[in-house]
Amino acid sequence: MLPAAPASADTTITAGDQPFYSHYNLASIRSAGYTGDGVTIALIDGPVNSGIPELQGANIESYAPCSVGSQDKYWDHGTVIAQILVSPQFGMAPGARLKAYTLSFMGDTTGSDCALGSWDRGYSDLSLLIETALNDGVDVITTSSSYPGYTEDMRWALARAITQQVPVVACAGNDSVQNSTEWLPAWSGVVGVAAIETNGHASDYTNWGDPISTAALGRPIARSGVSLQRGEWWGTSFATPVVAGALALSMERWPRATGNQIMQGLARTGVGGNGGQWNPYTGFGALDTYALLTTNPKDFPDENPFMDKGEDSVPSRRDVADYADGVVDPRKLHNDHSYSYRGVDERLAFSDQHDSPVNLGTSPRYHKRTNGKKK
Repeated sequence: MLPAAPASADTTITAGDQPFYSHYNLASIRSAGYTGDGVTIALIDGPVNSGIPELQGANIESYAPCSVGSQDKYWDHGTVIAQILVSPQFGMAPGARLKAYTLSFMGDTTGSDCALGSWDRGYSDLSLLIETALNDGVDVITTSSSYPGYTEDMRWALARAITQQVPVVACAGNDSVQNSTEWLPAWSGVVGVAAIETNGHASDYTNWGDPISTAALGRPIARSGVSLQRGEWWGTSFATPVVAGALALSMERWPRATGNQIMQGLARTGVGGNGGQWNPYTGFGALDTYALLTTNPKDFPDENPFMDKGEDSVPSRRDVADYADGVVDPRKLHNDHSYSYRGVDERLAFSDQHDSPVNLGTSPRYHKRTNGKKK
């Protein structure tokens, strides 16, 4: 995330100042009554300064899982993203409820209450905060942070999100490289967001390749949460909440559609996507809010369209099936308040190294096998 030179700090930013407001026809969407009302968006990022003029009247609940000392640049980061999402003046989904979870970025300090065993930043890590948001019953999760490397915690946090059909929307990164594994969209099931300019072309800084699901404008006008200066910001970090907000609008518009069908709608209505054709720069096509809100997603398959991110992407379809069927080793799960072990391994079931509920031998995969034998 990078700002351009700051502008005046005096006047409140309006819809007329905001490039994405007109680009995504938000005035018409507002006049039709769609604001994201009834939808809860989780923002997992830097803390939010909700006292700025652009966030007055927004429904924001901030949550810090433990003691995190956030740097000024991350206060800015979280505050800018919150404006894009729910600013009453120009936000994508100003009627949505925003739950802001404070993430510890590299260089931030964390207190001892963040530790999970020897993992100093455990409860402020992105994977455990995804679990926290799912515990809280949110509808959409958005995050704009890098996540290099593999962890079991992220594997199972995403398997849970996929199972529960909660879209996880994440930025693709600003390194101008192909198939980066440094960012969350490299993981299966994640809505990976690249950046475009108002002419529809990919931004010169955006990452591209297998992780990309869609693209959106990434140059908002927003207020710093620290200096309080207005300015233009740029990056895939700021394209991501545009997509998350659009998904919230679609959920309000189509309340009977599943989370998977809402994501299918995104994948099938993008500009340049030709109804589901993929390309490495805008994924299944750049966001088209009008098409997204006027196309009934209930006609689409009830499955996550963003599962396959290249060879050996994680979590695998088998991982998701194992989680859904309750046969994952519960000792691998942290901060998951919904999981119940339903397998047949008594050693795992009665281990003192987890606190998941146990319903031994009740996994639906065993019942499927039994029913198959009876036929």
